[in-house]
Amino acid sequence: MSTLSERMKEARVQAGLSQAELAKQLGAGQSTIASIENGRNQSSGRLVEIAQLLQVNPTWLASGQGPRKAQAAIDSVDASDQIVVWEKLSDLPPDENRTWIDRYDLLCSAGTGIIQWEIRQKQALPFTIDFFKAIGSKPEHCRLASARGNSMEPFLFDRDMIMIDISKTTVRDGNVYAVCFEDETLVKQLFKQAGGALMLHSYNAKYPDRIVPASEETSFQVIGQVIYRSGSGLPGV
Repeated sequence: MSTLSERMKEARVQAGLSQAELAKQLGAGQSTIASIENGRNQSSGRLVEIAQLLQVNPTWLASGQGPRKAQAAIDSVDASDQIVVWEKLSDLPPDENRTWIDRYDLLCSAGTGIIQWEIRQKQALPFTIDFFKAIGSKPEHCRLASARGNSMEPFLFDRDMIMIDISKTTVRDGNVYAVCFEDETLVKQLFKQAGGALMLHSYNAKYPDRIVPASEETSFQVIGQVIYRSGSGLPGV
């Protein structure tokens, strides 16, 4: 069986993209693509996004299992069978591969010098178990929330849906995280700086980078890594 590195390079080459071109469409640095293809970042949380850009099946890209093409699994099925309109859970047919992820409003609150984040549950949405295998996350660690504002355009547009893995709080350069900073919930690309500081980078050039010194640990908290997004935003635009 091929490795993730081999599958990644194969799909990228067949898509006619260089590492730099794919990274630009992903909204990341070329090092993100290079690290996966060189075998240094086999658990990247961006495999689903990369698979979408390369038009391949995320499960195939992550594990080598299943059909290679994203559409291969549904080519032989009538398109009318792919859409299920439902109002309540009982309307849906049973599916052992389905899991539900709760939706939340995220709020940061400060109390006695300790930053806390509070959640307000909304209607859950369904995902497949294979989806979580492909991105290397566990359903119980994931939360859905809506992005606010335009500081991360074109990676995220206002009210786009994001999935946050709250178990992934260790910062890796170039990844996007939900953070709480000075009682405000933010979604930013993070970069490590000298002396333990962090740079909060917005994709929208209208918003300047913000530096969080290591001494600001009482007013800064990583909530989790953004591992999936869905909405009106067009990756790489």
